[in-house]
Formats: sequence, structure tokens, C-alpha cells
Amino acid sequence: MKRLPKFIALILCFCLLSSCTQKEWKSNRPNILFLMLDTLRADHLSGYGYERTTTPILDTFAKENLKAAYALTAAPWTPASVASMFTGLYPTSHGMVPPNDRTLAKKGLVRLNSSLETLPEKLKGLGYQTAGVSPNPWITKQFGYAQGFDEFHFIAREPANKIAESGREIINAWEQAGQEKPFFLYLHFLDPHNPYAPPAGFDKRYTGNLTKSPFSAYSEQMQNDINLYDGEIAFMDQELGKFFEYLKKKGLYDDLMIVIVADHGEQFLEHGNLRHGNKPYNEEAHVPLIIKTNRKVDSGRVISESVSTVDLLPTILARLGEAKPDNLPGVSLMDEKAVKLRRGVLTEVRRVYDMKAITDNLGRRLIMQVPYSQAEPDPMKSLEAWASPETVGIFDTRKDYACSTSLNNKAIHARLKGTFDEVLSEAVKTLAAPGEDGEEIKDETLEQLKSLGYLQ
Repeated sequence: MKRLPKFIALILCFCLLSSCTQKEWKSNRPNILFLMLDTLRADHLSGYGYERTTTPILDTFAKENLKAAYALTAAPWTPASVASMFTGLYPTSHGMVPPNDRTLAKKGLVRLNSSLETLPEKLKGLGYQTAGVSPNPWITKQFGYAQGFDEFHFIAREPANKIAESGREIINAWEQAGQEKPFFLYLHFLDPHNPYAPPAGFDKRYTGNLTKSPFSAYSEQMQNDINLYDGEIAFMDQELGKFFEYLKKKGLYDDLMIVIVADHGEQFLEHGNLRHGNKPYNEEAHVPLIIKTNRKVDSGRVISESVSTVDLLPTILARLGEAKPDNLPGVSLMDEKAVKLRRGVLTEVRRVYDMKAITDNLGRRLIMQVPYSQAEPDPMKSLEAWASPETVGIFDTRKDYACSTSLNNKAIHARLKGTFDEVLSEAVKTLAAPGEDGEEIKDETLEQLKSLGYLQ
């Protein structure tokens, strides 16, 4: 066999190295799809143990990828929750906690502080093209959520098929433009949000009463609402399946990083309230969280520890080979050691009540509250009251999912309270600023928010 001339060998060597470098770059800069499933409580997914088969598509997706069995939202209502996912900060730090009052809102509702670097901004800085679609009137440019997006589309109250269609249109437009940058696409699905109105074929899919719920029996009205709520979930799941098929036909699915998460759950009077943004019990706080990382080690892996939605930003950065900023409380969900070593995750709500909860890795949760006045909308002033909060209860959420019986255990209380003090102290240290003052809210936006049960 003849030897190749030296210069040809050098060229071949260079090409091989270049190819390896390109492949490595591609693997560290995958396209990213972020699917926000608004108001989807984890215990209503069949893959999370629900007695009804509501989510066959998501169940299969979870079996093939990385699933967090016990993910908790940083805040059980949309503006604070999405702000935590976008910034990687707890609500105490990012300050985006709007008042639940129409009069206060009309004067100028707060918006996400522009000094905070959001996930889309970080990805844009890493060379990504970015786009978002939202049907929720909170998640709009008006309230600061379009930071870092090259394009952001608000399409009020549109169902899952329309959101997926918008996603396809964006991807097709990028393809036609010959765009070679990796992309980040945020799609916000609103279907399970009240008012519950599933389309024909799903409006009567579920009838009768639940028989295996860990919660007390529901009233006839609540059960009817739950049946419609489950119909909305099933329809959304079907449309996600169609969208995944589109991505596969486009040749995008295999190398795509996909993040699927809910911003919060939904309460059907389990703890005395309707809807969400009320209390940090499981029906509002426990959310599905599933990630397609494309790492073989994560295929079918289930995280059994308590994790938080503030972990999403560090996880995405880690997948790209980027270090997270030091001020972020979350950890990468791909780092098993970091997940196991963390002492607890925080859930905060300041809307109808001023409540906070700390949950440890074993699922033991301390829920606390302080007096809340709607007349004082500044969440930063409420921090003074948290020096001596009232204990609502301690619950073993794995054995007592409904949180029906408070544990009378001083040692567990002391440990959880100590963890809470540490986490809240760190959140206060990294406090960015209260949400910025917004412009006076238009009546149209106020009506849209009211139609979703906000701004009483």
C-alpha cells in the first residue's frame, strides 16, 4: 500500500479534527425546546400514578428520558413561577410577585426586572436564535417575559393545536431562511387552565367519580370540574404527540433537548381553595418535570429526591457545558451528587396568603405563613414578618400525599426550620430588586387576566 503524500495526510488529519470539533460543538449546542404546560398538576398524569389514562404521550416520553418524580414549583402561580424558571431564582430574589388586586394592577403592575439575565438572554449570548409563544396574558412582553427573545408571540387563550401550529410556523420560517444557529423555542400551553372547556371528543371523555384519590371525596361540582380538567389534559397530550411526530419527520427530534414542565398545579378545594396561587400543598406545588438531555445515562432515569423548577436553568447550562452563576440556588439535575446533597427546596406564594414551604429530599415539608395584607403589595416588606412565621404544619408528603395529618415531631421541625432559614437567607442575599414598575395596564389585559381567575 502506497503512503499518502505528507500534505494530503495533513489535510485528511485536519478534516477529521474539524469534523470531530463540529460534532462536539453540535452536541454541546443542541436545539432546545421548552414546553410549559400551564396548570398541570403532577398527580393527574397517568405516568405519575393517576388512575385515569390521561397522558399516554407524556408517559412514554418520561419512560425514555429523565423524569423528576417529585418536582416542586418555586411558586404555585404563573408570573412568579415562570420568572423563577427564566431567572433560576426564587421569588424572594427575583421579586416578580404581582398583587392580586385589579385596582392596584390598574395603577401599574410590576414587571420582571430588566437587570436580571433570563434563560433566553443567556442562550442568545451563546449564539442561539430564540422565539417564544404564549397564550397566557401574564407571559408577555408587557410584563418583561420577552427579554432575550428574537421574536415573541402572544396569542390569547389559544388551545394546544394552535400553540403547536405557531411552533411549526416558527421552525419552518427558520428553515426557509437557511438559519444555521441552534434554536431555543419556548411554547406555553394553557389548556388545563380554568375555565375548563375541552374540545368535542374530550369534553365527555371522563365521567363518574375518582375511586383511588388520596384526597377526600369530591363534591359533584368539583368532580364535574375535574372531569373537564382531565379532558383538557388529554387533548393537550394528544397535540404534543402530533408535534413530536412533526419534529421527527423534520429530522429534529433525535438531537433535540426537550424540557417539559408545569408552572403549577390546580386545587379543587382539597385545602379550602379553588384554582391556584393559594397554598404550597401538593395539588398546587407538585408538578411534572421531564427532560430529554440526549445523554444515554439519563434514558429512563428517575430522580427520587425533591427537586425544584429553579433547577431548570442550571440543568440547561450544564447540558451546554456552561457553569451556572454563583448566585443561583438550583443545581443541575444531571448532577446526581448535587441533587442528593441538597438539604431542601423552597416554594413561595404571596397572593391570597403569604406562605412558604421547605421540602427536604425525603419529601418532608414544613409549611409556614405570616399575615398578608392586599393593601401592602410590596413583597419585600413582608420579609420582616418572616423572622417569626407561624407553623401551619409538617407533612410527610410521600406517605401522606394529601397532607392531611401534621407530624408532631420537634426534631424534624427544627431541621426543616433550620434549612428554611438558610435557604431564605441566601435568597435575600441574592435579592435582585422588586419587580419594576410597569405601565398602566390596559382594560383588555385586565379582562384577560380576570378571565383566568386573576385580579379579584
